[in-house]
Amino acid sequence: MLIPLGTDRPLRRPTLVNHLLVGANLIVFAAAASLGAVGPEAQERLYHSGWLVRADPRWWTFLTHAFLHAGALHLLGNMLVLWVFGPNVEDKLGRAGYLGLYVAAALVAGAAHVVSDPAPVVGASGAVAGVTGAYLVLFPRTVIRCIFLFFFVGVIAIPAWWFIGAAIIKDLYWLAATQQAMVSGQRVSDGVARMAHVAGYSVGAGTCLTLLGMRVLAREPYDLLSIVRQARRRRVLKQAALDQEIARRRKMEARSTPEQDARFEEMARARAAVSALISAGDLAAAAPAYHDLVRRFGDIAGAGTLSRQYQYDLANFLFSRGWYTEAAAAYDRFLEAYPKDAHAPSVRLMVALLSARYLNDPIRAKQVLGGLEPQLGDPRERDLARELLTELA
Repeated sequence: MLIPLGTDRPLRRPTLVNHLLVGANLIVFAAAASLGAVGPEAQERLYHSGWLVRADPRWWTFLTHAFLHAGALHLLGNMLVLWVFGPNVEDKLGRAGYLGLYVAAALVAGAAHVVSDPAPVVGASGAVAGVTGAYLVLFPRTVIRCIFLFFFVGVIAIPAWWFIGAAIIKDLYWLAATQQAMVSGQRVSDGVARMAHVAGYSVGAGTCLTLLGMRVLAREPYDLLSIVRQARRRRVLKQAALDQEIARRRKMEARSTPEQDARFEEMARARAAVSALISAGDLAAAAPAYHDLVRRFGDIAGAGTLSRQYQYDLANFLFSRGWYTEAAAAYDRFLEAYPKDAHAPSVRLMVALLSARYLNDPIRAKQVLGGLEPQLGDPRERDLARELLTELA
């Protein structure tokens, strides 16, 4: 179980609307509890006048249901999520825009529930889902601090898209299970308005995607739309580079000569010699042999790229000996060959460190550090990334 505590994204302006919404929900719950203390009938009348139900869908209940809650835990869960995620969304959309999104999510979530379920519904879950759906689009890589409860208690940091994506998958799973049960003639429900949640996510995510696409909202390098477009652009560039490489190799193969074949064999022997030295633990001898390999055969694609572990070990050794230019080149070859490796974020951090402090290349350092911090699992590495960004600023 994950309980969100806060985010690492700073605010540009004080939060107002989100605090008012949380306050309104608390006040309504306190009023309902007070009526319950006076008499159950009075509390029941309040809920009957405000909840949303298919049999009697009065127009105001499409909104008022979002301010009534079935119990303290129901209220606490919704308000905690709203308290954590709401301020950043309000900061991005502005106060009027944020209030409009919240109300729209509540209305659409209520309508979706009425269409899909005859049971009465209360709670801000649909509206809060609209806020988290917007957060998923606007700040997917923002880090969320959470209390982790599973055999032990601890505080962990995870990207926002993990936290929100898991909640969406859970709701979709329950919806699918419910539909399957209904096909089998059974009635299965956990008492949660899952369709209202999904409708809320759709409103929040769809609205923000539209506003970003129309440039009504200022784009950021790591909003969801930018990430998707960058990924598409990288795929196109990667495919173009691959096509060029295939064409180049075919051309080389077509023009292959005995001298070229002999040179490729010599390069392969030199690579094998470097790998053998690293395997034997003799990195002091492997380093100059690797330098000679790159010097003699650097024009052959992949000549300077070893197996992932050997490349990683050799680059670290070069760095430890103060051969910074050679280390940066070795790290770059690692990233080119193994971009999805578990060590890749740490290697990117090393490239940024070398560029910033040893190679006098702040522009490259900033490019490498962009969006890197959430990918780093070691707190010391995250601290170093923040320290480098501060120095470069």
